Amino acid sequence: MKSEFAKIAIIAIITVVVMAIYTVMPKFDYFSEKEQDSLSVIYVEASDSLEVTTSPSETHTTKPPKKKYVKKIKPVAFSEITDGDDFTNISEFFTKLEALQQGKINKLRIAYFGDSITESDLGTNNFRSCWQDSLGGEGVGFVPAVSVLSQFRSSIQHKFSSNWREYSISKVQERKFPLGIFGNVAMPSLPKTDSLGYVKKSVSWHSYSMMDGNQLSKPTLILLNQKEDMPIEYVINNDTLRTIISTSDQLQFITLSDSLIKYLAISYYPQDTCYVYGVDFSDKRGVYVDNFSIRGNKGNNFTHLQLDILEQFNNHFNYDLFILHYGANVTDPIMQDYSWYRIAMKNNIKHLQQLKPAPPILLISMGDRGAMVDTLWVSSPDIPYLIKEQQRIAKDSEVGFFNLFTALGGENSNVKLRTQGLLTPDHTHFTRKGAKYFGDLLYDKFMQEYQTYLKRQ
Repeated sequence: MKSEFAKIAIIAIITVVVMAIYTVMPKFDYFSEKEQDSLSVIYVEASDSLEVTTSPSETHTTKPPKKKYVKKIKPVAFSEITDGDDFTNISEFFTKLEALQQGKINKLRIAYFGDSITESDLGTNNFRSCWQDSLGGEGVGFVPAVSVLSQFRSSIQHKFSSNWREYSISKVQERKFPLGIFGNVAMPSLPKTDSLGYVKKSVSWHSYSMMDGNQLSKPTLILLNQKEDMPIEYVINNDTLRTIISTSDQLQFITLSDSLIKYLAISYYPQDTCYVYGVDFSDKRGVYVDNFSIRGNKGNNFTHLQLDILEQFNNHFNYDLFILHYGANVTDPIMQDYSWYRIAMKNNIKHLQQLKPAPPILLISMGDRGAMVDTLWVSSPDIPYLIKEQQRIAKDSEVGFFNLFTALGGENSNVKLRTQGLLTPDHTHFTRKGAKYFGDLLYDKFMQEYQTYLKRQ
């Protein structure tokens, strides 16, 4: 009993001593009294920054954390893109058209750049025919040396051997080659030797002829042969001719015939430095439309074409108008922000506008693209956003603009056009019947705007 009391007494004494020591000793803090007097922390709500003052003369400010930026896309309805046509920036073309009608000049030439909507001369063939029926002209214009789509082209019969090497703007690794205004170039393969070392007779060749007994107009071969003279052999109708292509660091435009012909075939006995672009079939009078459409193209590749080569083509053909028709490979049903495309296209148009002289430019909008929603075909919901940007591209770049979407019927027009047999089952691309319809529509639009131009004069 006594021992338990003694333990309690000892614990009580120790507790009293500890409390006395804690009361007598100064409280401990991380900073000394002097440091506490000089340290103040101020939160500045207005700027969301923390200001720490370590002395009256020294202030340190820490930057606030960066806020995540979320771009807000303003909704665009189909009703907001129903107009926008503006041909005032191609008045220079209409001035020349008037001069052609009055006999003051002899020729007009249009370069039509596009994608799969107008590939294989679809649409542009009838567009060209409308011009030539009205103002003259004989020939389909430029035709490449080789083309994977040649078998689908109805305006000319185009064949070529399988031993060509083709380089295209569509392939990034091939853009280093001297691509032509068409966006590609072809190189004849070197003759091969057999097992005994003898050179085989096979060479690269391409041929052209017209359908239904029609004739080819005055062919001009276009190539670049830089290092060694090269012999070629060409057949015009039933006559075989030979010539030597000399070297040059510039493009060569070689007239092969000054008259209408039925058949042309060209064979090459090449070195490995010759680049062949194609053949131009045109006369010195009338209107010509060159089809420069590439499947899969977005229209934002012009900056990869060498400006000096573009200028040589432009100066030889003396273009009066560039038409840019893209969008089928840009549109995406879930896309709403096409600012990236606007920036790219403005840079590409600027590249073309560096040509001297630079022809006026007309930008044609995306048409309609069908999208399946549940079990119904409708217009792809991104179409208003894309066309809105195309309108802005034209305005910012000071080029002409044609709203093809509205001209074809506007929202859900793909359903009606498909029912009429004018669109393929994808509700986007023209059938041959649809291509003719489009060619007529485009020509009529030009004539309508031309009359407006004349009234303004």
